[in-house]
Amino acid sequence: MAIDPDGGGAGEGGADRAKIPRLDKQGDQAEMAIDSDGDGAGEGGADRAKIPRLDKQGDQAAAVGAGADAVLEDRLSRLPEDLLKDHILTRLPLKDAIRTAVLARSWRQLWKTRWGTTEPKDSCPVVVRGSHDALLRELKERERGMRKLNRIDCFSLVIETSSLTAKELNRFVKYTVECHVADLHVESRKKSDLPSFPVPKASRDLERLSLRNFRISNQYYHLKSPKFLALVVIQLHHCSISNNAAFQKMLEWSPSLLTLDLRGCTFDDRWEDMRLRLVMPPNLRTLTMAECVSNKFSRWKARLDLVDVPSLRSFRYSGDFIDSPFTLPRAAALDDLYILFSHSSSASEKYNYVKLIEHLPEDLSRLNVLTISGNALRGASSLPDGGDPAQLPSLNLHNLRELQLLMFGLEAVNLAELYAFLKACPCPNLERLFVQLPASDYKPFEASIDEMREEPPENGEEPPENGLDNLLTVKFLNFNWRHTEVQLVSFLLRKARSLRKLLLVSPTPTVNSQHTDLNEALANGKLLLSESDDDATKPYHSEAFIKP
Repeated sequence: MAIDPDGGGAGEGGADRAKIPRLDKQGDQAEMAIDSDGDGAGEGGADRAKIPRLDKQGDQAAAVGAGADAVLEDRLSRLPEDLLKDHILTRLPLKDAIRTAVLARSWRQLWKTRWGTTEPKDSCPVVVRGSHDALLRELKERERGMRKLNRIDCFSLVIETSSLTAKELNRFVKYTVECHVADLHVESRKKSDLPSFPVPKASRDLERLSLRNFRISNQYYHLKSPKFLALVVIQLHHCSISNNAAFQKMLEWSPSLLTLDLRGCTFDDRWEDMRLRLVMPPNLRTLTMAECVSNKFSRWKARLDLVDVPSLRSFRYSGDFIDSPFTLPRAAALDDLYILFSHSSSASEKYNYVKLIEHLPEDLSRLNVLTISGNALRGASSLPDGGDPAQLPSLNLHNLRELQLLMFGLEAVNLAELYAFLKACPCPNLERLFVQLPASDYKPFEASIDEMREEPPENGEEPPENGLDNLLTVKFLNFNWRHTEVQLVSFLLRKARSLRKLLLVSPTPTVNSQHTDLNEALANGKLLLSESDDDATKPYHSEAFIKP
């Protein structure tokens, strides 16, 4: 057994963080504000999700720099980049480092390199493997050299052996506190009998905590309340929450928490009502919950209670649609929303679109980006009293700039539900539309041209003419030329008067001669065909959290 302190440790753990820049860094809202500043002119910039409300902050700062403070901006821009990254940004708390983005235009993206996609100078990746004697030597050497270190910005510990005891793991964690670690990632490669993570007594420097394959239990949560005042991001992946009280204490000890990311976690608690109720911190701004289940009662899912979190700005959920998997604060002003309900025929009987509306914020007028699965629209076109879509409860999506539809299928009923949704919730400022169809073997479209032009049923009539006037970019993934798929493309070509690009990613990128409107769009360059996906046009929610 050997200790490998060379780069293997950031290895998989570090790579995991690099793949998800928006969720791994503090606060999705800051990411949205800086990434959507409109610098990307041309195709890349136009295709990027735009967050106008947040962009104004950056634009106002730039406007100030263009006026009386232009000299100040020039002087800041002249500072060497190495000086900024190595001697300023790495010594600032994360929130202050992000705020430097408004000081000068050249600083807008610089704060991201504080942790960076490459290993920073003040980082320490460690992989624990091999003999127990080697482990003890590594621990002693690190503890002996602690006083010589000023600060370690990032510490990554990957455990690949079962011989590491709880006491030794606790010594590693204590070492990170003594070295003022700001970004701590600890990962166990064990898939069963998960070790408990030892909570440090206190850390005034810890800003980001990432755990993978650990158990959150009462073993370390009976202590007097330590405070982690600087902790703004907690990320738990494939962790076992063996005690709800312990998990709640973890949140209580982090009063500054802004971002909580839970993926593949198992909740194993003996709750009386067979429904685990998770209460979130009151100042939380970003929450991701993907495929989190209860181990003891597998037919139930963890239920999120966010009624008392009006500060929420970003919510991303992937999982089954039980009666009410989450309840969002009615007063929340969301900037982005992601809802993916797993494909389950038994669960679908308990759900309909109206139920979803009841658990969303009352006013979505600030919403810029929406990703929603097609089965979340179930029942939108089959309402009582004739099924008039006008009877649907409406959402204020007037500021929506990007819509992504994750479809498990596109049959006639799905198309009718989509039309009903767009009619009840018009998106007059929509600029980008992404439609992800299910990946399957190619089955060519064989309907006649008359069938192709057939309109949807009455209760799925097309949305108003002016609903898509600002739509610029459309992208279909896994396009297979089925009747309903071609019908939706034809509808968009007719209604989106400002459309610049409609991209079909298809295993057979060839237009049938019968499809007159598609051939016309292909001839004038508006319709593009591709056999493989390109990275130039990606949705804001481009990350596949945990596939259903």
